[in-house]
Amino acid sequence: MNEFITVVLLHLFAVMSPGPDYILITRQSIRYGRRVALWSSGGIGIGILFHSFLAVTGILFFIASNESYLLALKLICSIYLLYLGITSMIYASNFNQKQIDDNKWNYTGGFVAGLITNITNVKALLFFITLFGVVLNSQTQGNLMLYGLYMAFATFIWFSLLSYIFTSNIFKSQFLRFFTIFEKFLGLILVIIALQLLGNVFLFQ
Repeated sequence: MNEFITVVLLHLFAVMSPGPDYILITRQSIRYGRRVALWSSGGIGIGILFHSFLAVTGILFFIASNESYLLALKLICSIYLLYLGITSMIYASNFNQKQIDDNKWNYTGGFVAGLITNITNVKALLFFITLFGVVLNSQTQGNLMLYGLYMAFATFIWFSLLSYIFTSNIFKSQFLRFFTIFEKFLGLILVIIALQLLGNVFLFQ
C-alpha cells in the first residue's frame, strides 16, 4: 500500500507540472477544440503505458544508459517540439472561433500528436527511470504493469479535465480575445524547450 501511495503522489506531481504534454493539450484545446484535445489526451495516456512497458522490460534503462540512443531521443523530441512551436506562432494570427467550430482535423492526428509528444518527452523518460529503477521495490512485473495502467488512466483523466476547462464556455467567454496572444506564447515556450534540448544534444557530443 505504501508503494502504491508513493506512485500516486509522484505521478500526481509529475503530471501536473508544466511540460510539453501540458502545453500540447492547451494548444490543441485552443486551436482544434475539445474533441481533438481529448484524442490528444488519449495519445498521452498511451504514451505513459508505452513508457511503463519499456521500463518493465528493461528497454528504457538500456536507452538511458546508451548515450547515442539518449541523444537521438532528445534530437527527435526537440525537432518535433520546434515544429509544433513554430506552427503555433505562425498560424496563431489566423485564429477565430469559427475555425474551431468548423474544424475537421482528423482525430487520429490529435491522438498521434499526443502519443509522439509523450513518448519523446525526456522528462517522462527520466521520471519512469527514477520511479521504476529507484523508488519501486516490486519484484513482480505484473504489479509494475498495474502501476503503469493506473498512471496511464490517471494521466488521461487529468488532461481530459484540462481539455474540458480550456474549451468551456466560461473560459472562452473570458479569454477568447487573448487566444491569439496565448497561442503565440505557448508556441514560444515550445520553441524555447526545443532549443534547450538541442543545446543539450550538441553540448554533450
